[in-house]
Amino acid sequence: MEAPSAAHRVYRVCLFYNAHMEQSTRTRFSDDLLTEDHPLRRLVRADGGREPARLNIVLRGLVFFGTFFGVLVVLGIIGGIVYGMAAIDAGSTAPGMGFDVDDPQVMLGAMLLETVAAVTGYVVVVFCMERRRHPLEFRFSRCGGLLVGFVIGFGAIASSLGVLALTGGYRIAGFNVHYNPLVDLVALGMCAGVSEEIMMRGMLLRLIEEWLGSWGGVAVSALVFGLLHVSNPDGTLWGGLAIAIEDGILAAALYVITRSLWVVIGEHMMWNFAEGPIFGSIVSGTGKQDSWLVAQWRGPDWLTGGSFGLEASVVPVILMGVAGVALLVYAQRKGMMVKPSWLRRRAIASRADDSPSVDE
Repeated sequence: MEAPSAAHRVYRVCLFYNAHMEQSTRTRFSDDLLTEDHPLRRLVRADGGREPARLNIVLRGLVFFGTFFGVLVVLGIIGGIVYGMAAIDAGSTAPGMGFDVDDPQVMLGAMLLETVAAVTGYVVVVFCMERRRHPLEFRFSRCGGLLVGFVIGFGAIASSLGVLALTGGYRIAGFNVHYNPLVDLVALGMCAGVSEEIMMRGMLLRLIEEWLGSWGGVAVSALVFGLLHVSNPDGTLWGGLAIAIEDGILAAALYVITRSLWVVIGEHMMWNFAEGPIFGSIVSGTGKQDSWLVAQWRGPDWLTGGSFGLEASVVPVILMGVAGVALLVYAQRKGMMVKPSWLRRRAIASRADDSPSVDE
């Protein structure tokens, strides 16, 4: 009997989660052929009218990012005033006083602001525009998905480093007992996981999916997700493309199967935390990373990831990229993928034409 593949095992974990949270990836075949993490769309109306403008994909995207940047500006101004007053009270009167971007507290504050802004934008779009009072993807009763995501994220990093260790590219040289992970846990883990997953999977993937279908949503969200990391201090184009392949596709596949932001947030949090604070890799080209395990890296950059970190190594690109694509193919076979809007519109119109009339 053939052993199940890694992708199949991850898929079974996701199904176990769905079953025990009493929420499966149900599709409203009788209405709009969209999954329940979308607003009800009337692609074909019996009265020939148009659906409300608030459901327009572009408008929802603009409102989200407008709210996001608006909240960032307002909270940034408030934070700047508080920071300046605190500095004055501490006796700092140096001209041109400003933020020290290398200060861990400043970095943590910026990440917290970004998280608040992302959550606020999501709430405005989902509750006010889509009018979904109990969004499936972020329902509190499904928060157990965090644990599922933790397992998947840790397994992804550990398996990649295991393969790298077999090649001689990674070795644990010691343990740093003085390392305090609190700032990294909040910034790299919680803040990055929540804000980026809300933006990429909670908003971008869902919006593109309503137009281009699940395959289009996965491709666009994965590519944008990866390229966002190119702007990091040691970011490279290859590093961004690598992240798009290894985690952009994987996280999108997990979302498509579970329709849960909890799962992808957990996976993202543990991916970052295991990669940097635990195993000692630079995270996404963000610079020197302290960690519990003191790591030694040997080999060319294409193998170890170089100054960008593990994510630029071909090892996770191959392992996680294959796993992500396999999950998407599995989801396609199980009927979990949303079709593009024009195919859904055609199917709905055809079904309406085939249905018997009242007179008959």
